[in-house]
Amino acid sequence: MHVLPDAAKEEETVDVLISVMGEDFDREVARRILRKYDGNIEKAAGALLEGERGEEPPPSISSWRSNSQLDISQPQPLPPAVRPNTPVIDLTVEDDADLQRAMQESRNTIQPQPEGPKFGPSERPPDPNWAVVPSHVDYNQDANYLQNLERAIEASLEHSMSDSDALEPFPVEQQLRRDGCPVVLRPSMHTMVYAASILQGLFYVPQVRKRMSWWRPPVPPNVMEVHPPTSGSDYTLWALSEIFTHMDLARLCDLNVDKRLPAFNIERWTGLSQSPGELSRSPPEFFAKLSATLERAFADQFAHSGQPPHKPRLLHFQYGSSMSEPGELLQETSIVPIDVHGGDAKDLIGRLYAQLSKPQPEPGKQSVIFEPSEVVAFELSRSSSASTSGDSVERKAFTFPKSIYLDQFLRENVDLVRRKRRHQQEMSEEIQRLILHKRTLTHFDGKDALNDLRSTIFYYENVADAKGDPERASAIQTTLTKLKSILDTIEEEIKTTDNTINILRAEVASLLVCAELQHVRYDLRVVFMHDGLYGRKHLYSYVHDKSSWWKIADSLIEKVSEEVVLNDHTGLHLGAGPYLLFYSRALPPSVDPASSLPWPDDIKDDVRAANKEFLSQLPPELVKDITILDDSPPGSPQVPSMHNGTATDVLSSDGMDVS
Repeated sequence: MHVLPDAAKEEETVDVLISVMGEDFDREVARRILRKYDGNIEKAAGALLEGERGEEPPPSISSWRSNSQLDISQPQPLPPAVRPNTPVIDLTVEDDADLQRAMQESRNTIQPQPEGPKFGPSERPPDPNWAVVPSHVDYNQDANYLQNLERAIEASLEHSMSDSDALEPFPVEQQLRRDGCPVVLRPSMHTMVYAASILQGLFYVPQVRKRMSWWRPPVPPNVMEVHPPTSGSDYTLWALSEIFTHMDLARLCDLNVDKRLPAFNIERWTGLSQSPGELSRSPPEFFAKLSATLERAFADQFAHSGQPPHKPRLLHFQYGSSMSEPGELLQETSIVPIDVHGGDAKDLIGRLYAQLSKPQPEPGKQSVIFEPSEVVAFELSRSSSASTSGDSVERKAFTFPKSIYLDQFLRENVDLVRRKRRHQQEMSEEIQRLILHKRTLTHFDGKDALNDLRSTIFYYENVADAKGDPERASAIQTTLTKLKSILDTIEEEIKTTDNTINILRAEVASLLVCAELQHVRYDLRVVFMHDGLYGRKHLYSYVHDKSSWWKIADSLIEKVSEEVVLNDHTGLHLGAGPYLLFYSRALPPSVDPASSLPWPDDIKDDVRAANKEFLSQLPPELVKDITILDDSPPGSPQVPSMHNGTATDVLSSDGMDVS
């Protein structure tokens, strides 16, 4: 028989049990256990720590009695449960007003049944309690993801082809180029925007810009006057030279390049079935073909002058097996495809290492760079299989740094990098071992043993009662001392383990960041972006020019911070985002990328005429502070083309203009 203690004393004892088990512990469970052990707090606390919750078994049938004085062999059914403060409707009274009212409400809620099955969206009003949210996802952490996904869907639904095809002119006051503002190339046809964007981006690569400023088409012997080329690769480079000269010297910040684009044999971008990045690398290979044309032209220029080819190459690097013998045929490429969803790494260096330096079946064999180039282009592809495998793949953005070192991928560093990678793997394995060791210290049989130990110490320190027995008091104190010693040892071991893990992780991250592997640095020059929809307004780029970053869109030019460039997650939920990156070798501190370049004088004459005409059309208040000495761009040394070691005369232009 249970003896119920005084109510006040019972509540006080329950409070002690709650303090032992934690503030969130069920008070009724504590009271039930306390009563089960007749108010003995020690037994009750021990039972609670062992997981007992004091559920009473349902009473047996023999304990049930009827409301009359007669014993029956079967229990009487319980009366139906009634909600508090809810009137009970007596169903035995036919004319009861409550019954009639209830039946009428029931009829009103019955929906007429359709004659046959009806298919289509539900007409039931939305209920936030039934929102589909993955059970493993923290709603608060994913608030931005869901909001951005909703915006992406809305943008897709609102998108129409009509507004993407229109070329909207800049307002007059925004057409004037000021404060080092870059230039945007704008073709009339939106199907050509991706190609114009690449031409525009190449201008902001210092090595390409400089090499183009010195290029001149070869001139046959004994020819005194030459017109600009109209076919072949020279036609392509002359058109690019015209574009670059205007981008460098024009006063107009947006240039229509419709007359120059035919020189590049551009395939149109007709839809989202092919991403802008794929158009650059795979057929029709716009950037790949253009870079090959430039490389050949620059090599021919040196060959005609009797000079050896320029080293390093401009746009193509050579790569092959790390075990290739001297003289073995190597491969070359100007654009490196990076599968964004091809592995666990979601950063450029991680994916580059996984692809370029991936170990081969033959031990010790891997792909490495034999001859680096001055410019490296990365095409960020997003495979459809990975995109459809789940939203968790699309949710994490792909990152790229402002500078990268390619030393670890060079042939001469294979042995050093292999040793460091092996050491890196060993440290990663040690980190995993330490994590498992920490887990064994804190958990046992799926439970938090460390938390249980702290609760036990609290019990012996604040709850256990010696009841005036010195021997019992000594045993309690001895047990408490041992438990505290065990806890201190475990906590010290955990602290030491955490420190070791942090040190190892820092070493793993910095193992390849060393002086031996930091000679070949490349800086980010251009980032090409796609928001996932189709049309001219859905492509834009970031360019680095004169120590500043600029965002260049179809009808927008604005200065932005480096943080914006490296953390733009546009297009993330539509399988898009950054699709092409231009890196080039870091320039020595003594080189000024903003210095004047020796563009062909006849093209500079075209720019002078275009500037003069443009400024004459502007309101006087816009151009009052603009001064152009002698109505012409700054002079530059005349650079003759070389053919068989002889200088050619200055080329005469046929009046072509890109303004």
